[in-house]
Amino acid sequence: MSTMPLSLDEATKRYESYSHNIQDSILTMESYMGSMTSFSFNMPQVIGNLDNVNTVTEEINLTSYIKALEEYRRIIIIERKRRALKEIIEGQVKAADFKMNLKSQRRAQRLSQMPPPNAGQMPPPNAGQMPPRNAGQIPPRNDELMSDE
Repeated sequence: MSTMPLSLDEATKRYESYSHNIQDSILTMESYMGSMTSFSFNMPQVIGNLDNVNTVTEEINLTSYIKALEEYRRIIIIERKRRALKEIIEGQVKAADFKMNLKSQRRAQRLSQMPPPNAGQMPPPNAGQMPPRNAGQIPPRNDELMSDE
């Protein structure tokens, strides 16, 4: 079964949704971590100090760390999807730009091949005729034309 390609709008909406989900996960991680910004797990030190560990406190801390790490894992999965959508969006934008450039090039070629604006048009109605006389001019009489001979 083939799926329809994502529209640019749908891909953008999903990308924004994934970005919001990542922000939500960051806030969740911060709530689990409290004032701590990082934690480490040094196995030899933990095993060597096991007799001195407050198990109740350590279990509470571990539960918070595990939940923070699970949120981080969620962020990684969402980020992978977000990057894939970013590639789709960029590809669609490039394709749209490419199509627009092709249209512009074709239009420019068509315009350059067209004859000049007046070529091929019918001449104006009085082209090739004598210009009309002014109303104040009196045409010469026939007998005046013949008297010059």
